Amino acid sequence: MAKLPERMMARSGTFYCRIWVPTDIAPIYGRKIVVRSLRTKDLKTAKSRLARKSVELENRFDEIRADQIAGDNLGFAAPPDPRTIRARFSEIAREHAIAASDHEFSRRAALFSQASAAPTRFWRGEFGPLPVPADFGHDVEDAYTYFDHLVAEGDLEKVIAFVNRFRLGKRIKILQGMRATGNLGEFVATAEDRIPGMNRPDAIALGRLLLQDELDALQAIADGQADPSLGDLRASNFRQAENPEAPSLGSSLPPAPTAKPISLDELFERWEAETDPSASTLSSWRGITRDLKSFVGDKADDITRIAAEDIVGWKDKLVKADKAAATISRGYLGCARALFRFAVANRLAASDPSQGIKLTRKMKAGKKMLGYSGEEVARLLDLASNASDPWKKWLPWLAAATGSRIGEVAQLHGGHVFEENGYQVVKIMPASDAGSLKNAESERTVPIHPALLKAGFLEFVAEKGQGPLFYGRSSGDPKRKHASKGVANRLASWIRANGFSDPRKAPNHALRHWFKTEASRVGIPDSVADAIQGHTDSSSSGVYRHIALALMASSLDKIELPPRRGAS
Repeated sequence: MAKLPERMMARSGTFYCRIWVPTDIAPIYGRKIVVRSLRTKDLKTAKSRLARKSVELENRFDEIRADQIAGDNLGFAAPPDPRTIRARFSEIAREHAIAASDHEFSRRAALFSQASAAPTRFWRGEFGPLPVPADFGHDVEDAYTYFDHLVAEGDLEKVIAFVNRFRLGKRIKILQGMRATGNLGEFVATAEDRIPGMNRPDAIALGRLLLQDELDALQAIADGQADPSLGDLRASNFRQAENPEAPSLGSSLPPAPTAKPISLDELFERWEAETDPSASTLSSWRGITRDLKSFVGDKADDITRIAAEDIVGWKDKLVKADKAAATISRGYLGCARALFRFAVANRLAASDPSQGIKLTRKMKAGKKMLGYSGEEVARLLDLASNASDPWKKWLPWLAAATGSRIGEVAQLHGGHVFEENGYQVVKIMPASDAGSLKNAESERTVPIHPALLKAGFLEFVAEKGQGPLFYGRSSGDPKRKHASKGVANRLASWIRANGFSDPRKAPNHALRHWFKTEASRVGIPDSVADAIQGHTDSSSSGVYRHIALALMASSLDKIELPPRRGAS
């Protein structure tokens, strides 16, 4: 590229005006150098815009200098009038929004350039982590499935575009969270850097304006507006910033307008109707919601009255009641987060009072749950082999042979067992009579271990037919617990009653722990073991990997069933 004119620079092909602020006014202006996008990649256009932008900035410098001289002529270094300071807020916020917009487009251009030049490094996540299922929350079945299709198609430009939208969305969510909680530290610091010596209320007011204008600019990009950083982005915010009664740092935003207050019970009903949760989740979260209602009292009649302090107090009560850390974090707080996020998304509340509230407690030695030893698995399978009830006989074998959750195999139907690509397989899937699985990764097809074939599992399936293998009939109501849940609970009680009494070894789930340990011992890669067990592999590369039946079958052959006494 030819040498650029003075005061011009280029970033990722876009031209910018770059001017040093005169030293006599730099302390007042709040920075030593000003960079403004010329919003073009055409050099000829950029040159004509550079002249106009230079004159505009120099005029601004002259205005500041004139204000300073006027103050000096009064014979004292009087501090600027607060109204004069606030009069600059709108301009400063608009500059900040333009810079945020320019940064977003520069970041996109940089990613495209890097990914195009080195696609392999892009797929490895070296230019930033690629999305994984956990990033999408409740949208995983839609957004992530779409992303997975783009990856499968191999269209690099479409994948880059998706990643850009995804990363922009994450920043927008962060800003929305900061606004909802009043976490303005980042923007107050920026405000104080722009206008040194400003009083705290003004710094907070400007910080709020900076946050909102950046959010507006990024949201405009996300919404596909052509030139989001131009024009008046948030004129109404300037009026609010001038208002001395405006809420300060830590204040909550006014609630979103609703026809009437929404109670916790009503919120739960709306969440249930829209998300269609599994029966087990519905049952446990109903109890959690009742517990929260009991704690907050009459605030439960209006969710907008529930504050972060209430959620913290509730969490503290649960800790004092000696609830397990995982139960509090994933169960109680997880339920609250899901409900309040649903409320915010549906304009039933302006903020989520549970946001950012976590339980900080380390796992104590002697508390971690364990898996069975090889000797215990051998003893349990011997016990199962001699049992007459099908659920006692086959469920421990299926769990040991596939590492499955008992609830997954307890709802098997005869139609879930078939031959595929020359292998006898079992399809782990929700039962057709309103069964459910833990998550999307739980649904999978797994080869049947040779030990089960030898023990006559296929003959048992043939006798039972296409219907349920281990339960009689379920209600078919997705809001009631599936009949297979009762089978799983009875199995746990039966195992406990037969001498497996270690409280750190869950009678059913300890088999799943053992399978993972045994797979590692015999050299099965984690990715293959995860595919067999239906575990989520959240690595950037793992989510695109699909394990073939042949590889799973050869891996299962390495696991000896029943294991030798004393093994693992």
